[in-house]
Formats: sequence, C-alpha cells, structure tokens
Amino acid sequence: MTRRLPPLLCPLILFAAVSFGAPAIFPVRPSANARYLVDAAGRPFPILGRSSWLVASLSAADQEIYFADCQRHGYTTLEFSLINHDPRGHRVPFDDRGDAPFLKSLDGRPWDGKLAGKPPEAGPDFTTPNERYWERIDALLERCESHGLLALVFPAYVGYNGDTDQGWMKEMVANGPERMRAYGAFVARRYRDQPNVVWMLGGDFGEFDGRQAAVERALIDGLVRGAPGGVPKLRSAEWSSESIGTDQPEFGRAITLNGAYSFNGYTADHARRAYATTWVRPAFLLEEPYDEEGAGGTNVNPHATPPVRRFLWWGLLGSIGGCISGNGYLWPFTAGVWKQHLDTAGARDMARLNAFVRSIAWYDLVPSGLGGMRRLVTKGGSCERASDYIAAAAKPDGQLLVAYCPPDRWGPFAVDLGGLCGPARVRWFDPTSGAYRDGPADLPNDGPHIFEVPGKNAGGAFDWVLVIDVPSTPAD
Repeated sequence: MTRRLPPLLCPLILFAAVSFGAPAIFPVRPSANARYLVDAAGRPFPILGRSSWLVASLSAADQEIYFADCQRHGYTTLEFSLINHDPRGHRVPFDDRGDAPFLKSLDGRPWDGKLAGKPPEAGPDFTTPNERYWERIDALLERCESHGLLALVFPAYVGYNGDTDQGWMKEMVANGPERMRAYGAFVARRYRDQPNVVWMLGGDFGEFDGRQAAVERALIDGLVRGAPGGVPKLRSAEWSSESIGTDQPEFGRAITLNGAYSFNGYTADHARRAYATTWVRPAFLLEEPYDEEGAGGTNVNPHATPPVRRFLWWGLLGSIGGCISGNGYLWPFTAGVWKQHLDTAGARDMARLNAFVRSIAWYDLVPSGLGGMRRLVTKGGSCERASDYIAAAAKPDGQLLVAYCPPDRWGPFAVDLGGLCGPARVRWFDPTSGAYRDGPADLPNDGPHIFEVPGKNAGGAFDWVLVIDVPSTPAD
C-alpha cells in the first residue's frame, strides 16, 4: 500500500547521511548518443560542478577539507586553473609553499613570481617549469581523482578581455607561439595518463587579435599533439560571456564538450543553443551569475539576483549534461574567508539539485522543442531570456517530464501531457528543502493540463520543480 507523506515532510536528502552512490571510474567519454558523459564503467556521469578557480593555491590539508565538502554537497566536477594570475587570490601565483610555476623570466634571469606592475617581457618563460610547483599540481589532480571528481582545468586561463591582470594572455603573447606550443606539450605529456582531466581553453575571452590567436592556437596544438597515445582528453572552453564553446570562429571546432556561459543570466537560452548544435556534443552549463556575487555579496555581478539556483535549473534542463555553480567569496580561496562560505544557502540549494538529478533518469531527458521533443509548456511558459521562463524536458518514451517554475513565475500554465505513456503522477519538488508535495494522481495523458505552483516553498520563494511521471507499476 502506498503511503502518502504529509506535504513538505519527505526530504530528498539529509546532509548528515547523504549517499551519492559509487564514485566515478575515469576517464569519462561521450555517451553513445553524444548527449551526456559516461564513466569508464559506462555509467551516466552528470557534470555537477563547483567553480574552484584558485584551488591550486591551497595546502594539501585545505584541499582535503574542500574536496570532502564538495562530496558532502554531491558535486562530481571541479573547474580550476593549473597556474594562477588573478590578484584577488591568495599567494598568486605561488603554491602554499611559495613555489612559482616557472623558474626563469624571459630575459633568462630567475623569475621572482611578481606579476603586478611589471611588463609582460619581465614575466615568466613558460618553457622553464618549476618541478616543485608541478609536483603539487600532480598531487592535486590525483586527489581530485581519489574523491571521484572530474577536473576541468585551464593550462593557461587568458583573462577577461585578454588585457587585464586576471589572466595570462599578455605573458602568453610575450612568450610567443613556439614557447606556448612547448608549454602545451609539456602539460599534455605530464598528464598523459591522468584520467580525470578535461582541458579548458580560453578563459573569459574569445575575440582574439592576430598575436593572441597565434599563441592560443599554439597552446591548443601542444595540448592536442604533445602526448599521443595517452588517456584521451575531452576539450571544453570558456570564451566571452553570452557564448557557448562552439561559437568561437577558429577554435570552436576543437571543442568536444560544449559549455554554455552567461554572465547576464541567460542560461536557458545558451544551454539550449549548446544542446542544439548540428554536430552533437555533450552540453552543460559552464558558468552563470554566482552565489553571493550580487549586491548583497561581492557586488561583482548585478545580474546575480538571489536565488541564483534559478540559473542552474534553467541551464540543467536546457543542456541535460549538467551545470557548474560558483560562489563569489569561495573561488579565490582567500585566507580567513573561504571556509565561511562553504555551506551557504546557495550551496545547499546545489546539494538538493545534485541529489535530485541522481534520483531521476536525467540522461534520457530531452529539452522542450529540441531533439525531436514536442513543445512541453504550451501556455504561460514565457521565453528563454525572460525571468519567468519555465524550462522543461521529458523522456522520449513518455515516462517522465520535469519543469522548473522560477520565482518570478505567477499564474497558471499549461503542460502537454499527450506524450506521456499512461496516466501520470504529479509531484512538486521544493528546491529549498528537498521535499515533495503531492499533486493529482492518475492524471490522464490526453493533452494540455493546467498547473499552478502550490504557494511559497520552504524558503519563502515561489519556485518549484514540477515532476510528472508514469509509475511503472500501479500503486497497491
């Protein structure tokens, strides 16, 4: 006999005792239909990521604290740089022992690691790696693997606009194509057999001039050709905001894992574009407005309107392959600050999203109106760039439909149930508590039906996830 739990009293996860299943076996690869990733055992691998840009600056002990926290929140993936330039980070560009990634400057003198206020010609020679520093990177990547974490790593994050102090583009141009090709080959050889690595290209910039394109091209060439016969590596990219990996005119064709990036919060639109590319690749939401990045936090992004979970749900249901979240205080790992922001409300929202993904056949979902899927929200769903847009996806076999109704959504909307394979069960998932609230049972699969969110969720907002499924066996 099926027992109906009281509304909002059936939590999906309990943080003290959450289990996310067996860890992934690396490497990952595209699925047979190229819509998502699978691990070496053939199990679907969701990209449930955390932006961890400057994690290489942490000590081994602090990395363990961070990775354990990532596991508690259900993350499967980290995004970070192998070498750091951004002055907002701690110790940059050094590791926790004070070792810099390179030994010499371009003039042949020992490099002191100083970046601010110096011309690029006084910067490091990328062909003089410091073994002590790179041993730390070796251990970092191995530590990620031991925690079941896929590593999306930038060998040389180029930086916003290519001319700021956040990235390496000016130093890359000063090094020139041959040195950058050699550096790419060095990184490729060193991590030839590291199975949990995905190479990330670009870095907040993609409109290269001639010299910039030449060094990025050389770096990619070194990565691709520098270590034949090793563990195959997927390639993704973060170009300029409001783009997907395959948008870049020259280097987009090197992309095998298509990430969507929107600083402005148009994650539904760009995630759907990544899914809909003619040459099918696994798609995912790479970056969006971060948690605690708006006016109430670091004040970096005016589009980071709480709750930022809306951007992740939009991106997930538009791309299917996964999503990566960030926190404005956490990613720099500033001493005395970062640990205080590990378990924010936004991080708990992501833990609930991560657990929800694992509770359904996410890998079989197809976004509304794409890939042969019918239009699922037929009335009141708004448009992809609107704040009240309802994102929806369903299984082609008609067994499952999922729709995210954002906080700005008001009033009734219609969902086409005609594609379901039988009478349906309706539930509302609360993204702020992990609980389900029951809706109608045995709803006929005969066309559009009207729905309306059941009031405020446990967090006091109006966003809910509509879950409609066809039970495999009738309830007793």
